[in-house]
Amino acid sequence: MSDLDPELHAALSRFAAHQNILVALDFDGTMSPIVDRPEDARPLPESAEVFERLRQLPGVFAALVSGRNLASLAQVYPEPLPEICIGSHGAERLLPEPFKGQWIEKPLSSEQQDLLARITKELAAVADSYEDVSLEYKPSATVLHVRRATTAAADAALSEAKAALNAMGRVKLLEGKAVLEASVHQGDKGESLTWLKDLLQVDAVLFIGDDVTDENGFKVLEPNDLGIKVGSGPTLATHHIASPQQLPELLQILVSMRD
Repeated sequence: MSDLDPELHAALSRFAAHQNILVALDFDGTMSPIVDRPEDARPLPESAEVFERLRQLPGVFAALVSGRNLASLAQVYPEPLPEICIGSHGAERLLPEPFKGQWIEKPLSSEQQDLLARITKELAAVADSYEDVSLEYKPSATVLHVRRATTAAADAALSEAKAALNAMGRVKLLEGKAVLEASVHQGDKGESLTWLKDLLQVDAVLFIGDDVTDENGFKVLEPNDLGIKVGSGPTLATHHIASPQQLPELLQILVSMRD
């Protein structure tokens, strides 16, 4: 017997009935349980397996939509990596061959490069001031990680970083679970989902995510679409599941509905 809420099961059935659909998943906290070290994350094997089966069904597009950069996703995701991957909250986009010409990644301008260097310098000073606070570097952003720090150190580091970066202007701040990303790219997961929906000409989108940054995705969903939050807490998503461990069952039900 399914552990899914009956209302969610019914919503999945309505979504699955559309001819062409996009199933978009966040990675950390959705396909993979949250871990202390980002490099240790892996999707639950059952989730990756069913997600690949879903991708192969007619009329179904499957995408990863992550805050991670594409190189990081490739390191932690077992082959085959989904053909559609949105990385760095939309700054990087991997597409299958028929659509590759629709996205040309532009190099950072000299102004953006200078701004990113200033961002990195500010965050490096913060990271050096607190134990177990570290940095992650992306093509267009630098990320402050505080998950392994004490609560007091994490709060202080985040507060100091936000104050310094807000004073700089023109920096897009994306605050998630124990992370603060400072980017010179102005997109987010919502903009990326809207772009994908238009590009792929799908009738409906299912987006599943767990973090604060995923709310940007939930807020752009339309009546035919379906948003599912992983975990508890306030959200714009219309449904939720308790943890990444429930994701394989949800995806398998969707496969059965489309098969």
